[in-house]
Amino acid sequence: MKRAFLPFLFLALALLCGKAQAQEITFKATVDRNSFAVGENIKLVLTLSNAQGRFGDPDLGGLVIVQGPFESSAFNFINGKGSATISRTYLLTATQPGDYTIGPAKALVGGGSILTDPIKVHVEKGITSGNNSGLLNQQQKQDRDLFATITLSRNKCYVGEQVLATYTLYCRYGTLELNSYDLPKLTGFWAEEINMGNLEWETALQTVNGLQYRVAIIKKQLLFPQKAGKLRIDPATLKCVVNRSFFSRGADINVKSNAVELNVLELPPNKPADFTGAVGQLQMEVTTGATTVKANEAIDLKLRFSGRSNLKLLDAPKPGFPTDFEAYDPKVTDKVTVNAGGMSGSREFQYLVIPRHEGVYTMEPITFSYFDPEKGSYQQLTSGPLTFTVEKGDGSTGGAATISRPSRTDVQVLDRDIRYIRTGDLELEPLGHHLFGSWPYLTGMAAPALAFLILLGWRRKRDAEQADAMGMRRKGADKVARQRLKAASEALTKNDREGFYAAMSKALHGYVSDKFALGVAEVNAQVVREKFASLGEASEAYVKLMDACELARFAPFEDKPRQQVYDEAATLITRIEHDLRA
Repeated sequence: MKRAFLPFLFLALALLCGKAQAQEITFKATVDRNSFAVGENIKLVLTLSNAQGRFGDPDLGGLVIVQGPFESSAFNFINGKGSATISRTYLLTATQPGDYTIGPAKALVGGGSILTDPIKVHVEKGITSGNNSGLLNQQQKQDRDLFATITLSRNKCYVGEQVLATYTLYCRYGTLELNSYDLPKLTGFWAEEINMGNLEWETALQTVNGLQYRVAIIKKQLLFPQKAGKLRIDPATLKCVVNRSFFSRGADINVKSNAVELNVLELPPNKPADFTGAVGQLQMEVTTGATTVKANEAIDLKLRFSGRSNLKLLDAPKPGFPTDFEAYDPKVTDKVTVNAGGMSGSREFQYLVIPRHEGVYTMEPITFSYFDPEKGSYQQLTSGPLTFTVEKGDGSTGGAATISRPSRTDVQVLDRDIRYIRTGDLELEPLGHHLFGSWPYLTGMAAPALAFLILLGWRRKRDAEQADAMGMRRKGADKVARQRLKAASEALTKNDREGFYAAMSKALHGYVSDKFALGVAEVNAQVVREKFASLGEASEAYVKLMDACELARFAPFEDKPRQQVYDEAATLITRIEHDLRA
């Protein structure tokens, strides 16, 4: 019926457009996403614009049609210009992970043909929920027309291993409106939300004990347990309105899902020294921009970790840079994908390193250990040794700061050809009164010379201070720490937990680093105790505060209120600064 209507559609388009310019003929193929997991669906749409023609199905490259194809047509007429489109929609899925290519589709238009571009999609291994028939029977007994479930991809895992939690709604009512839902509070987990788009019913009905249900996935989460033991996830609650229509307000129904427990295993003992908590499957790539540089020139060192793991929780490794190298905090770049297949992608740490003296330096191999739950053992990634040749630096650099000064120009006098006659009160002085030889005259003559001497002394002092980079860094440690505490205060006001503890950790570590001219990577509990040994209990309080911030930064619990942490840090830094200057 639609194909019989198409000739009349395009005839109407030609009559309405009149002398308007012809629209461009296009034939495009699009998908709603290029990456998904086994068992999920993607939508493929073929669209022919501003032409009448026939087109066939493309080569799906191994993908399976779940539903379709469905055809539709549309016509628009705006500002004297008309356009018409014919669309064909497919719902596709994959039964195996891998890379697939949807081949070009071909449309026959006016004796010629148009091809779409091929489309590449990546299918990841899906995390399946296993057999949940017992759970469905349990929830169906509560309300056979409407119930919800929480399912986990596995019932047992290691600390840090990712587990998929799926919140599903089953409904037999004709209409349903989901007004709100409350997900349970996750205690002992670090969670990552999976973007599900708009809430929609699945295309296929599901049969439970002979009854057919419409099924909707409400939410999916990736859970990373942070401690061992039996962790419980409480039920989710939903507020729904069913059978609402023009003639009926419908009925309100509250739905409560099941609770689930996860048995979390402790990681094996004898953890490697370079293990920081990474769990999964990882690869490491180490690259450097140049291995031969001059003194005081920057070296760009990149460490890239890729694979399937808790990538967003990876800490920056601490390469063993030579003591003559000044290293800065690394820049972190994430390219992470989160879907039903898990968290995968890469996290890159970019280190800026500056060698201060010439010579040949060899770094020990960089190592990084992680736990592979599939193998049940720790795995270590190792780079090759890195050798850097540092040549003598240019005399123009010299490692000292360069001060730019404004250029001086002669004063130009403009419009000196006209002198105006002064009128009014001339403020004449009494006869015999002269400025020359008076105290104001002598003071004015001496003031420029005195000001010049003061300025010269101040300039020499400032140049000496700026030449002493380490001294400037130590002197400004308190000021820099307060700036970082200000960032923590702003995060506290915004209730930004992650930003607060990141800023607090940077302020505490950075203060010690600046005060004693250390690299940030060198600051640890032992160093703090050594440097603050003369301050008594303040050193131990400082270490405890650093540990508390680090723990709260990477774990889902806090041992004291954030305002108290902030107040203690500000007071402690002020006290230490006062004692060190005394």
